[in-house]
Amino acid sequence: MSTDHADRNTRLIQTFDEILDSLAFDAAHPIQVLRIADGREVVIVQPNTFTISRLYASGRPDGKKPHGRNSYYDYFREQLEDYKRQRGSDEGFRLTPEDWRALFQESYDRYTRYLFFAGLKRWADVKRDTETNIAVAEMAREYAPSNVAWGIYQYKGYMLMMNGVANAELGLMANDRQDALRQIDLGIQRMGQFCGECLREGYGDAENITRERYLSNLIEYRTDLESLESELESRSDRHEDDDDDNDDWDILDELEELLDEEDEN
Repeated sequence: MSTDHADRNTRLIQTFDEILDSLAFDAAHPIQVLRIADGREVVIVQPNTFTISRLYASGRPDGKKPHGRNSYYDYFREQLEDYKRQRGSDEGFRLTPEDWRALFQESYDRYTRYLFFAGLKRWADVKRDTETNIAVAEMAREYAPSNVAWGIYQYKGYMLMMNGVANAELGLMANDRQDALRQIDLGIQRMGQFCGECLREGYGDAENITRERYLSNLIEYRTDLESLESELESRSDRHEDDDDDNDDWDILDELEELLDEEDEN
């Protein structure tokens, strides 16, 4: 190895060590959220001494901008809109197999991010990312060959479940439990429609997984919400003259086990 190359490596390692020292990670604080000059947030995670990762909170999780856009989805969606303007309809619009692979890989990275953000209870980010992945799945079903489209469309049930949970959690954070119930009901309705699509198009396995895992989880989630709503009303009746806000009682803690169970699956 040349001296110049070794010197360069030494400078890189020294810089990297200085960065880690400045972040001051420890067991109690394994996550840092940094805002960079363009306004984006970057999440830095060090789960152990020898592993470190960075995750952009918006756009592509890796921070790259394909073709100058925030994501491949934005780029291909723009191509679709241009196509419709030029031809008056979307008939004949196609993407290449390489395009679909890039789009699906990006969606997988986005899926990893929204699972991570669910653990941090960043529900607005989970809502955004699940909505984007649902839109990618819908785009594939509309414009990709069926065997290609169902490579991502089969997971729409899971996306709908996580989107419903995110919307419900946002309602709870706003102290609107009725809106949380409405959001779960909407998620259940949309998941039922998806199950129907699976059966009509001969994808029984996708329907079975969606119904037995994701739909049942959402129904159980709703049951817990109703139980907690009844408990709140009961507490209110018993302590209507009590000014105690019960700050230690947190509805999110009661529901967190459902998300943990899904992560294990």
